[in-house]
Amino acid sequence: MIIYFVTIAVIPTFLLGLITYSTFSRIINDKVQIYVEQMIIKVKENIEYYFRDLQSLAYMISVNNDLLTALREETFLDKWKEINYENKLKHFLASLTSTRAEVRGIYVISEDKRRIYTSGPPILISYLQDYDWYQGILNSDDHIYITDIHEDDYAGALYANTSKVVTYAQRITDLDGRKLGWILIDLNYSFVTKMLEKMDLWEQGQITVLDSKGKLIFGDQAAAAKYQESNFRQLYLRDWGSQLQKIQGKTELVVYQAVSFCGWKIIFSIDYDILQKENTTIRNVILVLSIILLGGAIYLSVHFSRKVSNPVQILCNSMKEVEEGNLEVSIRIRSMKEFNRLAASFNRMVEQIRNLMDNIYEVQQKKRQAELNALQAQINPHFLYNTLDSLRWLAKLHNIEEIAKIISALESLLRASISKTNDLIPIGEEIENVRNYLAIQSFRYGNNFSVTYMIDPAVTSYLTPRLILQPIVENAIYHGVGNIVGGEIEIGVHSDSAGIIFEVLDNGPGIAPEKLKAITEGKNKNKDRFSGFGLMNVEERIRLYFDQDYEFAINNRDPRGTRVLIRIPRIRKFKERSVANWVK
Repeated sequence: MIIYFVTIAVIPTFLLGLITYSTFSRIINDKVQIYVEQMIIKVKENIEYYFRDLQSLAYMISVNNDLLTALREETFLDKWKEINYENKLKHFLASLTSTRAEVRGIYVISEDKRRIYTSGPPILISYLQDYDWYQGILNSDDHIYITDIHEDDYAGALYANTSKVVTYAQRITDLDGRKLGWILIDLNYSFVTKMLEKMDLWEQGQITVLDSKGKLIFGDQAAAAKYQESNFRQLYLRDWGSQLQKIQGKTELVVYQAVSFCGWKIIFSIDYDILQKENTTIRNVILVLSIILLGGAIYLSVHFSRKVSNPVQILCNSMKEVEEGNLEVSIRIRSMKEFNRLAASFNRMVEQIRNLMDNIYEVQQKKRQAELNALQAQINPHFLYNTLDSLRWLAKLHNIEEIAKIISALESLLRASISKTNDLIPIGEEIENVRNYLAIQSFRYGNNFSVTYMIDPAVTSYLTPRLILQPIVENAIYHGVGNIVGGEIEIGVHSDSAGIIFEVLDNGPGIAPEKLKAITEGKNKNKDRFSGFGLMNVEERIRLYFDQDYEFAINNRDPRGTRVLIRIPRIRKFKERSVANWVK
């Protein structure tokens, strides 16, 4: 009892703690991931915002009338006019550069690549031909192209020292869609790093920005190297996502987003153990609370189980005494009202048992006397058999063979019905009982019907309840072929995978639904019947033997007649106690 109550207390407490911990862990992990994703999106939006600002700057340059006029001119015939345009455009581009500290230089290159307009000292276009980033711009079919990090050593005397820059390139077209050239804006790389450093990022995490080729824009070089490994393949195939990755024995949460303008990848990684710190705290709190609850539950379980088990033990001991024959026992329990009522009921039960025992003794005495009186008046069955046997031989002596056969059939049928040995008999014996019954009925009805037997010899040794076919055949006569000329009854016994099948078919008029109901319920009794069993009684007897492992069906045939089917299990050996013990 104590073990039962403790188990009942432990299991819910354990499940409650486990479910609570799992729920809180999932909520915290989801919130952390959402926070990291929002942080990455914020970085992405800031970068995209700045590139949109550069796009606006490039647009302002691309709609300048002087620039468009200069780019449309394939060759300037007037040298002074060309110089005038160069000065105007240099002044215009320089004015834009001076207002943007992050811009190192602005360059406009004509589509034929013969002219270049700069915000600073002039440079030779041929000097740019050797740079990979420049060739990337010229070979691009995109309207906007952003290079990787490179040195601006082509700027000449504009700056005393070279610097790392990222070049924003945008194609110039006229209203007709004709390509006129490229605008190149060099963005100071230090500005990009300062912009990212100023953002409110998670200090315990690490942010890395890679360009479209996987080269480092911002962050640690070692981090950039690890993102080149094969287990980060998804990072380059998708624009956004997250994954848990084991790196050098540590599990990291990696969240990434692509910048739409340039294909840069913003990657944030953080040690997963750091994220689990809050989960560990929650786990410890839940563990302590669970231990406290479990201790209280165990104490209450032990206390309550004793209050329950002690009265039950007293009751069990008293019942054992009653079982051993002591009907003078009486119990007193001072406990819960329910046990007090149970004790009172037990005492009343014992008293009633004493009274019943006295009554049973008195009834048994009277019964023995009645049985003795009945025995004295009873006709000995052997006397009845001997009388029938004498009549049979008398009929034979007078050469009345038909009467002799009927008496012999009746004698066999009476022996089968009166026998008190086994309730289960071989199927062959049951068929013989039906033959004897039909021999009597054929004489009674003047051989008005014929009988066909379809018996599988292989099934005759199996067992069946006694007299289950006779009431069905009797029903086929009374409600089928008994009142027609040319009646036919077919009796079949065979087996299938489910068991033994009995079938009785007739070509009578069939049975009306209301009459069929009366027959199956045993309400259609007839005093002229041999056994007095209705079809419902047959089914009840079968159910007593086989529980639900049987089939019993009555159907009208088309176009006329009735079919009764019984299916029972195969049984070869009979054991008295239980059908479940039969050897099949």
